[in-house]
Amino acid sequence: MGTTLQGVFAKNRAEELGRDVWEQFVVPHFYSKLDLTTARKPRIIIGGRGCGKTMLVRYLSYETMFSSLRHSIPVEAIKHIGLYWRIDTHFMNLMAGRGIEDWKWHSAFAHIAAIELAREIMGSLRAMSESALRLLVKDDLERLDLSRLKAFDKKLPHTFAALVDRLETLIWEIQSWVNDPLKAPEPRFLSGRDFLGALIKEIKRQLPQLSEANFFVYIDEYENLSKYQKKIVNTWLKHSETPLIFNLAMKRHAFDTQETIGPESLQNIHDYRFYDLEAEIKEDFSLFAAEILLLQLALQGRTVPVDPAVLRDPERLSERANPEYRASVINRAEFLFPGLSQTEMAKEVFASKVEENLRSRIKQALAIKRSPIDAECFIRRNVPEASIITPALLSRRTLSAEYVLDQLDKLESGLPNDFTGKKDLIHNNFVGSYLLLFEAHSRPCPYYAGFSSFSQLSRGNLRHFLELCHQSTNRVEDWKGDSSVPHFTQAEAARAASTAFLREIQSCGPYGLQLHAFALRLGSVFAMSQRRPTQSEPEITHFSIGDGAVQLQPSDLDFLRETVKWSVLYEEKETKQKDPSEPSDTEYILDPIYAPYFHISYSKRRRVKLKSDEVVVLIRGTYDQVRELLKKYSSKWRVEPRELTPTLFSHLGTE
Repeated sequence: MGTTLQGVFAKNRAEELGRDVWEQFVVPHFYSKLDLTTARKPRIIIGGRGCGKTMLVRYLSYETMFSSLRHSIPVEAIKHIGLYWRIDTHFMNLMAGRGIEDWKWHSAFAHIAAIELAREIMGSLRAMSESALRLLVKDDLERLDLSRLKAFDKKLPHTFAALVDRLETLIWEIQSWVNDPLKAPEPRFLSGRDFLGALIKEIKRQLPQLSEANFFVYIDEYENLSKYQKKIVNTWLKHSETPLIFNLAMKRHAFDTQETIGPESLQNIHDYRFYDLEAEIKEDFSLFAAEILLLQLALQGRTVPVDPAVLRDPERLSERANPEYRASVINRAEFLFPGLSQTEMAKEVFASKVEENLRSRIKQALAIKRSPIDAECFIRRNVPEASIITPALLSRRTLSAEYVLDQLDKLESGLPNDFTGKKDLIHNNFVGSYLLLFEAHSRPCPYYAGFSSFSQLSRGNLRHFLELCHQSTNRVEDWKGDSSVPHFTQAEAARAASTAFLREIQSCGPYGLQLHAFALRLGSVFAMSQRRPTQSEPEITHFSIGDGAVQLQPSDLDFLRETVKWSVLYEEKETKQKDPSEPSDTEYILDPIYAPYFHISYSKRRRVKLKSDEVVVLIRGTYDQVRELLKKYSSKWRVEPRELTPTLFSHLGTE
């Protein structure tokens, strides 16, 4: 129990855990909705980075289902044998042009799929024979005679072990040819889905204990396929039937074509079921995140209020719906990562140098109003939350200093007042006013600390959540998993994680640099809004698009889809419309993980409606255009504009 655990949350990507994720996987609470293990129709799973797509399909793959770590496996497991294939971006992009006919590339792609998935099928048989299922033994595999597969390629051996080796050789051969198709010898292409069907047929014919076996292919990162490759995969999807069902996992907006290689296109419901993993996981993310957090500690031998066996078992989901269970799990997570209440945050201002900033802002506001009232009259330690918002109230032209002072007196005397009454001034103004006090300080802002804040900053992104935990615990010397991480340490970690994830945008696909510049520009607009002295509107963290002098081009709309695809932005249907006759619109929300970097709220409160020409400037504007846009809003919101940094234009390559 004395071992330090600073690195326990360091692995925040499924790829870092290997193919067998049995120990690490927590069955999500919505798992039964997906109907994945009994489905006979393809499933398409979508979601942004970090929402658990890869972890889910690896859990469903044979390496996990027939894991050596499982002490008991039901016979029914053979009705869903998962085959996992992750698309290699670089390799797939090589398979076009370069002096080779299109039809040959099409055949080569089907050939690669046949080899990769045949290897998965063979691997699943071996895993079954070595698992606790005991349905197969090694001798069963050695007795297999696969000589009928020579119809596809006479060089294919007939024994299990020899065929496994040959399939690996075939992968090397096709890789060699794709890398140099004009000089390397062209391989004989296997006919994709037909070959897989024949292999499965032979296995089931010779191994009657697998007569009810079904194989479910999970193609991960579908978005990395080119259009012709997607059409081939779509065709396999459309013609899926037991015992071979194809399924897809992809980022949002990646399913950009439903065409097949035939005249018919894919149709939702008729050909497949569509599942938005992100929407599902967001429903009760706090509990799920807490369970994952505590599982990591349990695997290190720490005593936690969760049983790893329960977390891994879909049949025991009802046990995790118990309110007492939920409370114990959340409470432990909040103990490890405690946050401050609003009152505690306000009180801490008076115990730090931030109080001077509060006093300074009150003096500035009174000076503008030419009020003779002493600033100290508005510093009320007995009602700290009200004191925090007084600079904002005093900065408003419609409110007199005498009014604010009168309401403070009433609040302190326990009389009806506007701070806690119908106007609820504290509720509507506290977060913005509090953030503004810390804006000019290097001191980490406690608003971003605590398990609840981490959950909201992550917005369903497990990778972001684990990184916040990792950055926090790594800053505590000899952290052993049984003590609270100080809130100021968490706040510091949140800022570090936010900065790292913002920088990471540059590597998000071919638009990475432009996405990074866009995020910086948009965040700068939101940060400028956050610095308004009046704080007259709740924190702005999202926008919609209205008409403007310059309309969005198709390329701009494609770019906005890229921002959503890479989870730089989230999109939702507009819910609050001041004019009921206004057509429904889309709201774009900046990923909350970037909030600590820009020093803005992570909550979705108020949107700004940007004109289409303003959005164009944010997407592809020049230095002067962006500068003018920020000057316009700085004037509108009465804040000082900041210097424009080169990173705002990093995608242009000329500034």
